[in-house]
Amino acid sequence: MRVDRLAYGGAGVGRLDGFVVFVEGAAPEETVRARIRRVRRRHAEAVVAAVEAASPARIEPRCPHVRDDCGGCRWQHVAYPAQAQAKAAIVRESLAHLGGFGDVPVAPILTPPEPWYYRNKMEFSFHPDGVLGLHRHGAWDRIVSLQTCFLQSPRAVALVHAARAFALEHGLSLYDPRTRQGFLRRLVVREGRRTGETMVVLVTRSGPFPQAQAFAERMVATDPSVVSVVRGTSDAPSDGAPLEAVEVLHGREAIAERVGELTFRIGPETFFQTSTWGAERLTDLVLRFAEPARGGLVFDLYCGVGTFTLALARLARHAAGVEVASAAVEAARQNAAHNGIGNATFHAGDVRLVLPALLEQLGTPQVIVLDPPRAGAGARVMRKIGRAGVLRVVYVSCNPTTLAPDLRELAAFGYRIAAVQPVDLFPQTYHVETVVALDRT
Repeated sequence: MRVDRLAYGGAGVGRLDGFVVFVEGAAPEETVRARIRRVRRRHAEAVVAAVEAASPARIEPRCPHVRDDCGGCRWQHVAYPAQAQAKAAIVRESLAHLGGFGDVPVAPILTPPEPWYYRNKMEFSFHPDGVLGLHRHGAWDRIVSLQTCFLQSPRAVALVHAARAFALEHGLSLYDPRTRQGFLRRLVVREGRRTGETMVVLVTRSGPFPQAQAFAERMVATDPSVVSVVRGTSDAPSDGAPLEAVEVLHGREAIAERVGELTFRIGPETFFQTSTWGAERLTDLVLRFAEPARGGLVFDLYCGVGTFTLALARLARHAAGVEVASAAVEAARQNAAHNGIGNATFHAGDVRLVLPALLEQLGTPQVIVLDPPRAGAGARVMRKIGRAGVLRVVYVSCNPTTLAPDLRELAAFGYRIAAVQPVDLFPQTYHVETVVALDRT
């Protein structure tokens, strides 16, 4: 089977007698023998069984955990320039096929100076087999014992090794997601790439932890950049649930990170772009595309801790951020105060409900910026934005397959795409960010 290209989701796209087959582990422009795993109505899903004619872009993966089926980064077998080309193509194809924007010029994708060691945060899971690492691809209850990793930094890997050794030395029980038994659940390492500060978060079940101070001392001794060691507790079945309690074991409750001239406090659960370089590039693009709001009013929807809002406040007369998570709104207000920014306000609530109230209270802004989650903003939000009649909309997307349908909703209100800029925040994976500027005609 000939594989033509890479698709969003990571698989190669081939055809068998005209029937679409998504082939995991394939590279673009190569011929493979594939083993079918699942057949659906419109496509099949398969995995590479053998490479008959290798792609010019196929390379040997750098990380040895690829053979362990680690779920961390699935495109290591593709040379990085080909990865970037595939992501730009995915953006173009999504806009054309899912949005109906066939003639939109897409700028060359922006890529980081180094396609490795770019993450400033990673989460590692404990497992009752005595390991600490990353989930296997597609497996919620299996872990790859991490020996090395090229996504975060060598100091993060050293901290993982130290935490694993500490758990084994002290005979601490490790959480089993199948039985929901065990004490240690996760280790989170966060780094301020521009400040040099590191935070270690140990997530456990609730209950006594007499070795807590000894654990903190081990982390600080492992790397002197560790200025914060925190214990979080959670008894929820899901690892995605918020922490129920937080205890500072060493140093501060937050670390600092800089984006341009702004400084942000990052706590154990603060949402912040996991690529600092990416946060800087996205902020630069948002400011450039939001230029029509200079001296005027701008709304920043899905604002998180205010990364874009505070930068926009220096451009505009007033910037208003909206975020559903009240903890993030409080953090955004603290960041505004810490940076001496008085013309930014933050509003907690669902965008669908808060946006109409803001329009009535503050009037129509010159620009609306939105950075929704992976599922997109949705038709109802996009229609509310379209009816607001703003001069420009700046959409920051982490998922081109939901970006395109959202933009199609705006097109019905007379908006046209003025600029499309893909940005690769996550090399070695299929993920791609896109910043789009739309003008009302």
